[in-house]
Amino acid sequence: MEKNSENKQPIVENHKIDDRIAAVRDLIFGENMQQYSTEFADVYDQIKTLKDQTNKNLSESVTNLENKLADLESLMEHKFQDLNDDLDKRLADLDDEKADRKKLGKALEKIALMLQE
Repeated sequence: MEKNSENKQPIVENHKIDDRIAAVRDLIFGENMQQYSTEFADVYDQIKTLKDQTNKNLSESVTNLENKLADLESLMEHKFQDLNDDLDKRLADLDDEKADRKKLGKALEKIALMLQE
């Protein structure tokens, strides 16, 4: 039993000290304490509102950037496809020109043979 009464004694003493501190605080700050509490609550609300707004803006910015990157990726793929198609067409045109030279060469050989006769 003595242990319980010893344990309760520091709690009671701490409570008395807390009451004294509260009494001194009330004497020093008086009615202004309520006003300070209200002002701090307003400041905390404003901070929370700004934090929420900042998080929302950040989220919107990230989404906007992701959309723009997707659009840019799509545009680049389209441009690369157009360039590949253009390159394939030009290569096909070069092959046709080479084929025409061969035909021209054969035609000239035939003309030369005919002239020799």
